[in-house]
Amino acid sequence: MAAATSFEALFYGRLKGLLDWQRFEALMAYLRGHPEGWFVRDFSSSSIPDAPLSAADFLQFLDEAEAFLRKRHREEYCGFAYLDDMDAPSLIKLFDPRKMGSACGCGGEVQPRWTLSRMKPVLEADLAPATESTTGQRGWLARLFGG
Repeated sequence: MAAATSFEALFYGRLKGLLDWQRFEALMAYLRGHPEGWFVRDFSSSSIPDAPLSAADFLQFLDEAEAFLRKRHREEYCGFAYLDDMDAPSLIKLFDPRKMGSACGCGGEVQPRWTLSRMKPVLEADLAPATESTTGQRGWLARLFGG
């Protein structure tokens, strides 16, 4: 097994959750004030960004992501944003509030919708050839439903 990347160590490491909208808004303000050098990985796609977004593109992403998250989660609490450092984050996971899995844990691994990071967002699994073990539940569901 290859050594974990710095991104991977953070990705699977201990993160702190933002439980209220006030902290989420403070994070968004911080990000808008520091828009340079952010890689954004969209886990709804298989592509891995080669370079950080431009500041303008990052700010546009933040606007669109925040609108999406507010539309999908109208509760008073937050609970879908996790980061490594509350004061100066280098990795942020943003989950789709409606696709965060279940409390029983029987839904398999839940990926974030997006990661925002200061380093190229590559996981060891991204470097491995696709096999039954790396395709997991998606392969099983595709066979079940003829996809």
